Amino acid sequence: MSFDEDEKKFGNNNPDDNDFYKLDDESEENNNSGDDFFKDEDFEFEGYDDEKEPEREGIRSKRTKQRGKKRKAIFRITAILLVLIFAAAAIVFWAVPWIKNRFFSKPVITEEERITIPDSLILGEDINIVFACASGNLDEPDVNTIIFSSYYSSDNKLISLCIPPRTLMDIPGVGAELIGRSVNIQGMDLLNLALKSNLGMNMEIDYYILFDVLNAVNKLGGIDLELAEEVSVKNYSDNSTFTLEKGNNLVDGAEALNFLKYFSGMEKDVPIENIKNQKLIVDALIRKIAGKNEEEMSANLNLVKDFMDTDLSMEDSLKIFSTLSGIDSGKNYTHALSVSSTELGGEDIVYIPQDIAKLAEIFSKEGISTTEESQGFTETVKITILNGAYDSTEAFGLATNVSETLKNLKFDDGTNKYDVIEVGNADKIHESTQILVYTPDENKLAAADDIIEVLGAGSKNLREDEIISSDIIIILGKDYLAITEGSAENEELEEQLTKIIVLNGEGTAGLAATVTSILDDYFNSAEETVVMLEQRSAANFNYTETEITVFNSNERVNGIAQKIQERLGVGAIGYSDNNVDSVDISVTIGSDYTK
Repeated sequence: MSFDEDEKKFGNNNPDDNDFYKLDDESEENNNSGDDFFKDEDFEFEGYDDEKEPEREGIRSKRTKQRGKKRKAIFRITAILLVLIFAAAAIVFWAVPWIKNRFFSKPVITEEERITIPDSLILGEDINIVFACASGNLDEPDVNTIIFSSYYSSDNKLISLCIPPRTLMDIPGVGAELIGRSVNIQGMDLLNLALKSNLGMNMEIDYYILFDVLNAVNKLGGIDLELAEEVSVKNYSDNSTFTLEKGNNLVDGAEALNFLKYFSGMEKDVPIENIKNQKLIVDALIRKIAGKNEEEMSANLNLVKDFMDTDLSMEDSLKIFSTLSGIDSGKNYTHALSVSSTELGGEDIVYIPQDIAKLAEIFSKEGISTTEESQGFTETVKITILNGAYDSTEAFGLATNVSETLKNLKFDDGTNKYDVIEVGNADKIHESTQILVYTPDENKLAAADDIIEVLGAGSKNLREDEIISSDIIIILGKDYLAITEGSAENEELEEQLTKIIVLNGEGTAGLAATVTSILDDYFNSAEETVVMLEQRSAANFNYTETEITVFNSNERVNGIAQKIQERLGVGAIGYSDNNVDSVDISVTIGSDYTK
């Protein structure tokens, strides 16, 4: 820079200024003067590291750095996944319920699902109800149990009739068919209608309950089955057997189902009277559902509602289960339908109803028959039998004969009902028969009722004092002597009468009853020569020819069979030993009679 140029540059500056040459001027013009020898850019060191030679970095260092990068990547991914998991859990367990409760209404329980416990669980009315049990599917039930029950509210008693499902009955709209199959044909309504028309009791059936026993019992966790004796039952799934002990048994669904099948009448070696054991399962199931209180009963009904078909409302169900579960054993009476067994082609064993007329007496509201009261009779009773009519020559051996009769009576397990301690004469003559019961209890009272039924005479006389030798003393009076004399005359007369039963093998309603009336008038108009038994339907309605079957062939019976043929104008006379109805002659009406 020349002097002239300096002069131009600093000529205007004040020489007295400290900074004459403007060295502290930080203006952009001074700093960025093109006359500066160095620039800021000259002191920047960017890119210096990049200028190192790559060849100086070894292979080991490269691998170490690569592994470090991989570990960092794995760590980052793992951390991200953990965060996502915790976030999802928070959403599921906290956010979703909060949102659901905050913005959505709670589920509505339908009227069908809601159970309202009525103010009173007492069943204050008389009802008739049919219980049926099946295995598995209720849409196509295999019915193994049918029980008709009547509840009488005034006495708080229940009378039940066990009916073999393989009983042949006249099914309305169907004809002769096994009663158990009516449920498959048209449900429980048809079963109710068939029972009403065939049992002849003129009793309306109010309700029904059909249980899927297998699933209902399992859903309830089993039922408590109380047995008076040990029982061996067939397992129908593998043809094995299992044993239920005397006393309480916790039974599952499969065992309950097998128990019902075993006592249903399908086993030829099991007495059909033992069908009453089926009621034990139904009672145990009712008690289990009823539970210990109303809340438990409501919960149990909800558990089994899918395994129970009924026309009961929920309120009525609560009342019925509560009431029936609380009936005393002394007022819970069970009977078996009186039937005779036979075999039909393709059906194996089937049953024909007998003594239908007695059912009206069994279900009488006025009182309980002596057979019902004897249900509490389960233990052997010691008895003394005294002849109180010994002044009559006809009374000789009277007490001994009664002794032999009572000695032969046994419980279902073969145990003797009575242990006869003494037989002799009373200390005086008695006009009426007396049954003296000492220190009475339920078993002794039931035994006294059983004795009265056997004798056909007698009244109970309760004694609070105790005698060591006997529980009951029977004093036979002159009233019993008269009965025995009349019985002998009746037996002699019955031997002279021919027993006849008429079967409807054509299908026309009332046909058998009509023919029975015709034959009764024909043979008994002048004097009684035949006994006409209660008519019924034949095994089927496909008989084209009337059959007159003789079972007890002798001159008198054969002559009556020929007279029947003459009176009806049709019929083929035949002979058979298969006397299921215990008669002398059976008449099966065919379609030839109605032509």
